[in-house]
Amino acid sequence: MIKRHFNFRQLALASALLGAAGSAMAAPQYQVQRVGPLCPIAQDPSQYDTKYLSFFTALVQGQGDWLFRSGNDLRSDFGTTPAGYRQFKRLRDTLKRKGIELMVVYQPTRGLVNRQQLTAHEKANFNFALAKQNYLKAIADFRKTGIWVTDLSPLFDEQNDVDTAYYFKADHHWTPAGAARTAELVAETLKQMPGFDEAPKKEFASTVTGLLGKAGTLHKTAAGFCGTSYATQYVERYETEPVGEADSASLFGDEADPKIALVGTSNSGAAYNFAGFLQQYSGVEVLNRSVTGGGFDSALLQYMTSREFHENPPKILIWEFATHYDLAQASFYRQAVPLVNNGCEGRPAVMNNTVTLKPGSNQVLVNGENQPLLDLRGGDYQVDLTFSDPGVHKSQATLWYLTGRRENFKIEQSDRAATGGRYVFELRNEADWTDLNLLALDIHSPEDMPANLSVEATLCKRPGADDKALTAQAQ
Repeated sequence: MIKRHFNFRQLALASALLGAAGSAMAAPQYQVQRVGPLCPIAQDPSQYDTKYLSFFTALVQGQGDWLFRSGNDLRSDFGTTPAGYRQFKRLRDTLKRKGIELMVVYQPTRGLVNRQQLTAHEKANFNFALAKQNYLKAIADFRKTGIWVTDLSPLFDEQNDVDTAYYFKADHHWTPAGAARTAELVAETLKQMPGFDEAPKKEFASTVTGLLGKAGTLHKTAAGFCGTSYATQYVERYETEPVGEADSASLFGDEADPKIALVGTSNSGAAYNFAGFLQQYSGVEVLNRSVTGGGFDSALLQYMTSREFHENPPKILIWEFATHYDLAQASFYRQAVPLVNNGCEGRPAVMNNTVTLKPGSNQVLVNGENQPLLDLRGGDYQVDLTFSDPGVHKSQATLWYLTGRRENFKIEQSDRAATGGRYVFELRNEADWTDLNLLALDIHSPEDMPANLSVEATLCKRPGADDKALTAQAQ
C-alpha cells in the first residue's frame, strides 16, 4: 500500500509564520486514511464472470496485504468422487504394469497452511477443522487406490515466526521456502517407494542466488476491481546444484535414463525450485517435465506423448497439483490411460487414413469403406491422431455410431504444452456406450487453421481388449 508521511515540525513552523503575519486563515487540517480493505465489488462473487476471474472467486481481506480466495483457498472439500478414484486407480494400475510407481503431491490450500494471516472475523468463518479432516480423508482415499501420497498436514496452520511464509501474501503459488518445506516431507515418502533404490545417489545443495519478486495474482485481481495498488513482495530465490561437480549440465534430469520424473504445475517451475529441493532432500536426480500455465493435466499428457517417456520410462512418476482441480474428468483419463502404452504405436491398425483438412467438418475414418462392415465395439478401441502442424492445440472430433448416436470429443491442450500435434483417446466405455458399433470419425478444422494442415488418424484395439473378449466367451 502507498502511505504518505508528513513532517509535523515543518507544519508547526508554517502555522507559526502564518500567525505572525496576522493571517486570519485557520491552520490547514489533514486526514490520513489507509487504503482498503477490499472494495465491495471485489467481494461480490457475481462479478467473477469470466473463466480467468472465476479462479479468484471471491477475494477475502486478510491481515495487512494478505488476500485469500473464498473458493479455492478457504474450501473444506477435497479429493474426488468414487468414479474419480476408480479412474485414478485405472491410471495407476496401467502405469504399474509398465513398471512405473505413481506418486501424487497434493498441495494444501493457503487457508490450511496460512490460516494465521486471516482476520479474526474470517478465521472464525473458516471451518479449519472440517477442512483438515477432509484433506486427510482425501490422502487416505488416494492411498487406497495404491497411489503414493505424502501427508502434508504437518505444514498446516503455520505460525508467524517462520522466516518466510509458505505462500506469498496474495499469490496462488507457494514461495521457494514453501516448496522446500514440502520437498523435505515428500522426499521421505520417495525414499520408501519401489524403484527408488535403483536411482543413482548424489549429493545436492541449494543456495540463495538473489531475490524473487512477486506481484501477486490476487493483488492484481483486487487492483482490477478496486483500482488500488500493492507493493511487490520479494523473497529469496534458490538454485540447486550437485555437490563437487563442476559440470551441472545434467541437472534436473537431463541424464539419458532418468529413474524419477516430476510432472507438475507452475509450482514445479524453476522460479520456486521444487525439483531442486526434491533432489537436495532425496539425494537423487529428478527429471523435471512440469508445464507452467498448463493446469493439472498438461505436463503429464505432454510427457507421456514424448518418445523420451516410452524409450526411457521412469521408475517413479511424481505428479504435483493443487486441490481445486476436478479429478473426475472422464475425458482426461480417456487420454492419459492409452498414452501410458503409446496409443496405437506398434499395434495393428484396424483403420488408418490421412486427410488434408478443409474448413469445417472432415470425414477421416469410415467403417465399411472399401471393405465389409467391421464390428468396432466402442469399449474395445482407441483413436490416435497426429496433426501435421505441432502447433495445433485445439480441435474437435465427432464419433458416429451405427445406432445414430454421436459424441463430440474436445481435442484441446494448453498452448504451453509441446504435444507434437498428437492426441490419443479411448472411445466411450460407459455401460450405455461400450457395445455401440463405431460408424465414422470426423475431425473439425481448428480455428485459424494453418495452410495445408493434415491429420493422420488410426483406430486400433486397446491393450487387453482381446483378453476381455476371450474371458466373455469362456463365461
